[in-house]
Amino acid sequence: MPPNPPSDTPAAPPLARSAQKWLVPAVVAAAVTLVIVTVLAAPSILVLFTDGTLASLVIVAGLGLGAGPARALLGPAVPRSQLFALSAALGLGGLGLLTLALGAAGLLNRPVAGALLVAGLALAALRALEAWRTPSGKSGTVTAATGSAGNPADPAPACGTARVLRAALLALLAVPLGLGLVGASIPPGILWDEENGGYDVLEYHLQGPREYFDSGRIHFLPHNVYTSFPQQVEMLYLLLMHLAGDPWAAAIPAQYLHLFCGVLAVLALAAFATPPASGAPPTPWASAAVAALAGTVPWLAYLSALAYVELGLLLFAAVAGGLLLAAVRDPRRATARTLLAVGLCAGLAGGCKYTALVFVTAALGIAWLLAAPLPWRRRIRGAVVYGAGALAAFGPWLVRNAAFTGNPVYPFAYRVFGGAAWSAEQDEQWARGHRLPPGRDMLADRLAGLWNEWLTERRLGPAVIAAAAVGLVLARGRAAALLAVWLGVAVGAWVLLTHMPGRFAVPTVVPLVLLAGLGLAAARPPPVRYAFLGLLVVAAGWNNVTAVRDWLRQDAAWRARGVPLRELPGTTSLLRGLEAVNHVVPADGRVKLIGEARAYYIDRRVDYTVVFNRDPWLAEAAGLAPAQALARLRTAGVTHLVFSWPEIERLRRTYGFPTHVTRDWVADLRAAGLRPVPVPTELDRPGVEVYEVPRE
Repeated sequence: MPPNPPSDTPAAPPLARSAQKWLVPAVVAAAVTLVIVTVLAAPSILVLFTDGTLASLVIVAGLGLGAGPARALLGPAVPRSQLFALSAALGLGGLGLLTLALGAAGLLNRPVAGALLVAGLALAALRALEAWRTPSGKSGTVTAATGSAGNPADPAPACGTARVLRAALLALLAVPLGLGLVGASIPPGILWDEENGGYDVLEYHLQGPREYFDSGRIHFLPHNVYTSFPQQVEMLYLLLMHLAGDPWAAAIPAQYLHLFCGVLAVLALAAFATPPASGAPPTPWASAAVAALAGTVPWLAYLSALAYVELGLLLFAAVAGGLLLAAVRDPRRATARTLLAVGLCAGLAGGCKYTALVFVTAALGIAWLLAAPLPWRRRIRGAVVYGAGALAAFGPWLVRNAAFTGNPVYPFAYRVFGGAAWSAEQDEQWARGHRLPPGRDMLADRLAGLWNEWLTERRLGPAVIAAAAVGLVLARGRAAALLAVWLGVAVGAWVLLTHMPGRFAVPTVVPLVLLAGLGLAAARPPPVRYAFLGLLVVAAGWNNVTAVRDWLRQDAAWRARGVPLRELPGTTSLLRGLEAVNHVVPADGRVKLIGEARAYYIDRRVDYTVVFNRDPWLAEAAGLAPAQALARLRTAGVTHLVFSWPEIERLRRTYGFPTHVTRDWVADLRAAGLRPVPVPTELDRPGVEVYEVPRE
């Protein structure tokens, strides 16, 4: 038979060929997502193309900055999807640490932030062009024993069926993604009622970066202990503020960035969870099934509407855990460079939240030592390299706190290191506020918390735990043992060392999903494989129902207040306009908040103190005559006082509040000259009183 004549049509680049099988499923998922966004809140689409674009550029810049280090650590002969995941983790982590260094040195401003962004985007463009042109045999290809990069074509008979199945599985992601895109377009302070309108965002996740932005440098904030936590994700929020030129213009982009970190975490889990077992053919839809399971965990849709840090933590944990899983499954990948990469990502996870140092960093180290398929000497050497990487990534936060407060893990370990603007009394108050109440901290109470806040917690998704349990049974072996140890250490630490809020257990999503992926890869007989796939689809569907119910409950609550959620996307300026202080205090005034710590939307000079810190004026005023107390305020340049009685009473019932701050005490201050300031009726909030400090 004569050879086929040469074609005049040039062959598609390798990356284009490998992407073709995902094009139709991705388009289907995007179309369904667009429909959901339009139905929920059509104005969100415009907000996505404005504020969402800025967040997207930061993500892409991070990918560009991380691509080189990722290839240096892993080499080219690994799946492209895994290189992509490590590039995202190292790039965004490095961008955050670079922002910290520049901000602490007082060198961060809009031109510098813009230069960082342009440099990252340029590197991303160069890397994308290189990947487009690189033959698949030279990059991103591994054997079936170590996993598929997604480059080899699916078996011809199954190609059409696989695409349909991928499209159906990815369509399940449209619900959480649509909810997340709409939720992220609504400014902080509205979602969710259970989070008191994102209280922590307005108190420190965005307020801390805002104070750094206003002062032109990162410095110690003695009035806000939460800003002394590691701020890996908040550094990206600070970068957005400089890029936007305004701390409030960065509010919604910050939420989008948090959402996109969640998307990257799902992609990372799909990249690492489903390499087939040795000698088994790849399952063409396995990664889509894992993505559907991971992406529909209700916590992700819930958290993506908030400028918190958990989704960044999930990204770093997913890459760290995925790389370690790959090293256990294939000892050829258990190199010093791989373990260094794992350590760097685990350290970056700790940089998002102190608890991740136990739930991720320490737990992964223990799991490696117990499950690695290597002699003990090599395990220990690997653990040393891993620890060095974790210390390198987390170390900048230790240095910052040591320099600012004298305590590298401030405010913890006060009895060992001490710490600026802290005391033994505050240390005890902190410990008391972050443990279960007396009489409710017995083992039975903690087991009840495990049941209520983890095993049956609707936002974690009990079906996800069931899928992980089945995966553990099907997979067995050292890889499953690695994930089981990680999960056991994380859950045990959460039960024993915290006051057990469900959100603190979010990092357990990573080992749970990876276990489910391992089970799917190990399910060789087709009936077992498709039965397990059915379980994953049921879990994803159940999770989507939970997420939609959350949204409908919140929308009903706001409709009862006269403002449906669909009218709120992009209304950051509206929330600033509703802040009474911005209207009744002169532009050159200085406001002191008593009780309230959500200062983010106040555009006047503002003094506030979170409940665990000490307000010097309140402490001093307890022993002064009212006239003397007012004189101290004048000396400090304070022109107005704002008493938030609902917050004062809430804090008094929970964490504690100065006992002398009462309405009778304020009446004495008024008798000494403190003057009430009338607030327009439409801006008045029950229990909030504004006063002007008298001039001499």
